[in-house]
Amino acid sequence: MMANGKTNHTKPPESKRIYLWTIPRSISTAFERCFVGLNNAHVEHEPYCTAYFFGPDSNNRSLAPFLPTEYDYSYQNVKTRLEEDYPGKNIIFCKDHAFSLGGRYEMMANGFTHTILIRDPVKTMSSFHRIANKPKLLSWSIHTILPDGLAYKDLYDLEVHVRTKLGQNVTIIDADDLVRYPEQMIRRYCDAVGIPFQLEMLDWDSCVNVTKSWSRTLRLLQFLGGIYDRALTSTSFHKEKAEKKEDVSDLPDEVLEAVKICQPYYDQLYQKRIIPEDRETEV
Repeated sequence: MMANGKTNHTKPPESKRIYLWTIPRSISTAFERCFVGLNNAHVEHEPYCTAYFFGPDSNNRSLAPFLPTEYDYSYQNVKTRLEEDYPGKNIIFCKDHAFSLGGRYEMMANGFTHTILIRDPVKTMSSFHRIANKPKLLSWSIHTILPDGLAYKDLYDLEVHVRTKLGQNVTIIDADDLVRYPEQMIRRYCDAVGIPFQLEMLDWDSCVNVTKSWSRTLRLLQFLGGIYDRALTSTSFHKEKAEKKEDVSDLPDEVLEAVKICQPYYDQLYQKRIIPEDRETEV
């Protein structure tokens, strides 16, 4: 009711739904944290990934076969939940791995603006190799956990699908650009997806319980293997992660072969990325 006694029929702002598709070890959970601390945002963490590895439709239990089935995470249930209304929230942000769709594009939730985060395959595959050989993770293997194309082909195929079938121009950002120029990149990302930039996106509280909304199996996986430790304890992006060069001479053959498979897909997506202002004269 307004002061003059008339009813205010102004509608609340329509929710903006944003999907970030990526590959493992891409600094995507840190990017997700830009949204977790926003009061007006509802954030979903890898629901399709849960469906892929742990849901009732799963045909790949290689990630952690000893963990229970997540019966609430069928692909249809995930799609339905993502399409729900979230009262009091006008940003719905979801982060996931493209390969976890398993080509089921019909299961993609409607109403989302689709975006992509990429990272140099040398960095992602070497990081994946290090995390996969933690003792508690049963010596994972790049080729047993990831599908053919090692997640990069799935990301490339998803961009083609969204662009040609859904008619969207996909906003693509590179992890090294994000880490070197966080404010510029996050501002440009926000502009591209149609939401206001907020300073809270640049620094976040490491004490916030980020995992409380995660699926039970992903919380257990974090507890057992600590695969998200750095992202969950960070408070901002660290430029040195972008500047650090991997010594490829120290990488095992499995990793080098994986990089060779991923590189062509990364290179094609890299050419379409948005760039920070400070690099516009460099590229």
